[in-house]
Amino acid sequence: MSWAQNSAANLLPLSIEQSRLAVALKEWLYTGDMYDLEEPVETCELCEHPDIRYQFKIINRHNGNEMLVGSECINKFGISATDELGNVLDREGSRRRVNRDRRFLVNEARKRRMINTLVALSAVEEEFDINSFISYVLDRDAFTPNQLALLFWRFDQREIEYSPRDFKIVIRRDREKNQLRQMEDWKIQKLWASMSTSQRTWVRRNTNYEP
Repeated sequence: MSWAQNSAANLLPLSIEQSRLAVALKEWLYTGDMYDLEEPVETCELCEHPDIRYQFKIINRHNGNEMLVGSECINKFGISATDELGNVLDREGSRRRVNRDRRFLVNEARKRRMINTLVALSAVEEEFDINSFISYVLDRDAFTPNQLALLFWRFDQREIEYSPRDFKIVIRRDREKNQLRQMEDWKIQKLWASMSTSQRTWVRRNTNYEP
C-alpha cells in the first residue's frame, strides 16, 4: 500500500469519521508531547514510515485515542497543533510549532552527546576539570576558540571519539575573535566543522586561513 493508504487504514479506525481521511484528520491534534528514542528504531503509526527516532504524539480531540507519528506526517497531513495555552493553531502556526519542537529534540540530543564526550575525557584524564567545562557550556551553549581547540586536542590524544558538529564555538567578544586571529591554521581547521556559516564567513574575512 501507499503511504496515503497506510495512513487511512491506521487512522480511520481510531477516529469518529470512519471513511474520509481528510475529514478524520481534522479530529486530531498535536499538543506538544514528543520523545527522542536516541536511535531510529520505531515506525510511524500513521504512514508506517520506518526508522523513526523522534516521535510526536497526536490525540483525537473527541475520543482521546492516541498515535505516535513522525513530525513529517504532522506537517504533510496538516494536523493542527496547539500552543502552550491550548489554543488550536492555523496550518502555518502548527508547522512552526512542530518544526520548533523537533529542533529542540535535535539540539538536546546534541548536548547529551557533547556532555558524554566530556565525561569520557574526564574518566581518562585526571587534570581535566569537567565541572568547569560543563558549567561553562551549559551557561553559554558554546566554547571559546581556545577552549574548543584544547578539547579537540585532548580528545585526539586520548583517542576519544567525538563529532565536531556536536560542539559550538562563540566568537562574539573581541577576546574570542583575537584567539582566532592568533590561532594556527591547523587548529582553525579542526574547529571548522563546529562553526556556523556566519562564523566561517567571519574567519575568511578576518584571518589568513583558507579552507
